[in-house]
Amino acid sequence: MKSFLQPFCILIAFATVFFFTNIKAQTSPLRYTIYTYPFESEVYNGDGTQSTTPTEILVGEIELQSVPWLQLLFSDYNLGEQSYLIITSLYDGKWQKLDATSITQWSNYSAYFNGSAVEIKLFLYPTDNQVFIKINEVIAGEWYNGEINESICGPTDERIASNQPATARLLSVGCTAWIIPNGKFATAGHCLDGSSATVVEFNVPISLPGGSIQHPGPEDQYSVNVSTKIFTNGGIGNDWGVFQVFQNSVTGLMPKEAQNAYWPLVQDYSPDSIRITGYGVDGPPPNFGNTTRDSTNQTQQTQVGPNAGSSGTTMRYVTDTQGGNSGSPIIDALTNVALGIHTHGGCSSSGGNNNGTSLFHTALWAVVDEGAVPVELNSFKATATDSDIELSWITATETNNGGFEIQRNKDGHFEIIKFVNGNGTTTETHAYTYVDKSLSVGTYVYRLKQIDFDGTFSYSNTIEVEVVTPRTFVLEQNYPNPFNPSTTIRFSIPVETYVRLNVFNTLGQEVAEIINSRLKEGYHEADFSANGGSASGGDAVNLPSGIYFYRLEADKFVDVKKMIIIK
Repeated sequence: MKSFLQPFCILIAFATVFFFTNIKAQTSPLRYTIYTYPFESEVYNGDGTQSTTPTEILVGEIELQSVPWLQLLFSDYNLGEQSYLIITSLYDGKWQKLDATSITQWSNYSAYFNGSAVEIKLFLYPTDNQVFIKINEVIAGEWYNGEINESICGPTDERIASNQPATARLLSVGCTAWIIPNGKFATAGHCLDGSSATVVEFNVPISLPGGSIQHPGPEDQYSVNVSTKIFTNGGIGNDWGVFQVFQNSVTGLMPKEAQNAYWPLVQDYSPDSIRITGYGVDGPPPNFGNTTRDSTNQTQQTQVGPNAGSSGTTMRYVTDTQGGNSGSPIIDALTNVALGIHTHGGCSSSGGNNNGTSLFHTALWAVVDEGAVPVELNSFKATATDSDIELSWITATETNNGGFEIQRNKDGHFEIIKFVNGNGTTTETHAYTYVDKSLSVGTYVYRLKQIDFDGTFSYSNTIEVEVVTPRTFVLEQNYPNPFNPSTTIRFSIPVETYVRLNVFNTLGQEVAEIINSRLKEGYHEADFSANGGSASGGDAVNLPSGIYFYRLEADKFVDVKKMIIIK
């Protein structure tokens, strides 16, 4: 018995070791060297004039030899109240503006700059004095030497290039982060567990030949507000984090505004296909056997694979990932909504699956859903044309959107006039219209009540539009024409007056009276039936097919138009 059990136990132990050693958190920290670089500017004083134009001063250049990128660390500075720095890469011309506020938000660091040299200019305001900067260190990127294949599911890496605008690279930890509906970022908890998650980058360019990464311009880089980090690093199914950033130091925008995008969130672990979109590494042969992949190293890539039995707080999927993919959104490949956060690799060429934290995680959902806007309304407008008011609105994105109740207020209270179905969950722009027809003269107020599938609702802003009194008497052509058996006749009168609307045959004989009463100024319509009655309360008629004329008399106005009955 002992000789039978011993190999079995060894086999179990081996399998257990293999399984757990194949489960890895998927960061890919930047490789860099910190160089001592003492640099001190002069001390500058403004001239004290009332000019609003700053004086441009070339402070100097910072240069290292043969590095792919660099970042400055300011050891001391005084930029006064209005003066600022412009730091420009001498490699690609990208620049960053730093003033007293933004340099503090960047924790005394600059953005990342491509190339090995930057130029620093000071824009000195007349009322600022004792302005200076000191630099004691420069962080320089190291040339990339490749990464091992960590969690490709199967024999080949099937990730392809992607440009999803709400998904960003998180440095220097080497993770992925993404915008959620409330404008914050979601990522893996282990990406925030430390001090190296400091910069978020969008619109990441391709890497250099050989794989050394390049950075977008500072207008696409955001400094992480470390005081906002909320995270748990508790392993598979309990690994998540949320954080915020400061506004961009060049554009003054927040990421959701600048990118005009975010990931809608849905609690669901049942989709058949799972997409992972993030900033995983690539490496040179023999890891991949294709040198053209070097330029995609830690750029945005995506791949779709099957769901591997997700449940509870854990998502499982056979989708290719690599180091750097930690924090990527777990996406329903069919509906393009986020279901969770990718955290751990576990795939190999022979099997296994990768893993993440589901949005069914109660604490995670409470944080990401806080202040979320299920439907982002870009515009809501109303336009009056005669007695009709056309309402139009555009959504940028929708999450669980059942639809819109259109509500109208004319006499002090809102009433529901129409329900328009929504588009559920979508990241595409959708336009909606509704025409409120045949209104009396007056002022109307509208609002939209957006209703989720679960009954949750929110109101839009109200908009006000006026149906104005017509300037002239007008008799419009009936519609439809020809008709069988009913048609509508519309007319407008600019003053309150006595109105007659009658129907005549081709012999000039009156065959029907539609209106014979005093009407208020405004837009009016009458429904006429040739099959035994007038919907507007006129004489009952039963007219054969043929040509007829309808005649409007109002005040001193008279007009006649032809209509055709076809039975």
